Amino acid sequence: MTVLKKPIISILGLTLALNLSCTSGEGKSAGISNADSASDSAAEDSAQTVSVSSYEAKKFIPNELGKVMVLEYHLIGEPEDRWRRTPANFRKDMQFLYDNNFYPVSVLDLGAGNLNVPAGKTPFAITLDDSSAGQFRFINKNGKLEIDPQCALGIMEDFKKKHSDFPLTATFYVLPAIKPNLRLFAQPENKKQKLEWLIKNGYEVGSHSWYHVPLSKLNDAETQKHLGMFVKEIKEFLPKYEVQSLALPLGERAKNKSLESKGSFEGTKYNHKVVLLVGSATSSSPYSKKFSPLAVQRVQAGDMDWGIIAFADQMVKNKTRFISDGDPKTITAPAKLKEDLNPALASKYKIQWVADTASTK
Repeated sequence: MTVLKKPIISILGLTLALNLSCTSGEGKSAGISNADSASDSAAEDSAQTVSVSSYEAKKFIPNELGKVMVLEYHLIGEPEDRWRRTPANFRKDMQFLYDNNFYPVSVLDLGAGNLNVPAGKTPFAITLDDSSAGQFRFINKNGKLEIDPQCALGIMEDFKKKHSDFPLTATFYVLPAIKPNLRLFAQPENKKQKLEWLIKNGYEVGSHSWYHVPLSKLNDAETQKHLGMFVKEIKEFLPKYEVQSLALPLGERAKNKSLESKGSFEGTKYNHKVVLLVGSATSSSPYSKKFSPLAVQRVQAGDMDWGIIAFADQMVKNKTRFISDGDPKTITAPAKLKEDLNPALASKYKIQWVADTASTK
């Protein structure tokens, strides 16, 4: 394991020593179990091998067992700070990703491995924690409510209009019972309207717990209360909406990790298909043995040594970047990475290995 840094971080008055490693999630994948040697053999028998020369004209070699970035944002506003990205820098991040062949996907699609990404591009996901006003703000313009073009949502919507080949989306990990400046985007009269707008327009609303208490400080009953109460309060605004992912407050795990994904409180159930940690590290490919949708790593947004550009450069330098083959039904990767593939996927996808020399099978 390569450890980058161990800064002390503070969010909402709580402090945590953060271990910035380049490892991916732990445990078994939800819905994708690691198979035994028989499954390994089946995956090997069903795979095809092609020559690297077949990709010379395309100027890229697919690597769908490479790393991906799940970006983690918090405050959007002035000035730039450890947990704050200015609107100009947020816009700059979107431009960098667009210019460097990244392609936006949802957290849920990444967790499930449902990736429909153009050939040669790299999937990434955007997450925004804590539901501050700078993420989604309404302004009154000539008597009509409009999305502030300087908030994160306004910037993403504008970028999409200008780049139709870059379908930006994001998951907003909101807080329904925190102090007012972080409670559901800090405009209380517009809470329902904002949540409805996000869902209607292709964004996701995810759980950041009831009011940001680290789950490590709670017993099993309290953990279920804080996650169940989140669902109960969100359903007051979105009665039919099913919350499907959780960003752990401060990244701290529950004593009983199984309660992060499933549980109930006073008849209200929750079922998280994806659980996100705090950054900073790239995530393993959803097709890798190492990947778990219930422990997904994130990359801190910013210009620090463990930020977006730093990790993008690192993936290129180490040749570990996920590069799509353009076919959502096929997993293509360099032959040297055969051992990284989750063999249980051989029955769901066509497997194709890229070798240095041509080979048939």
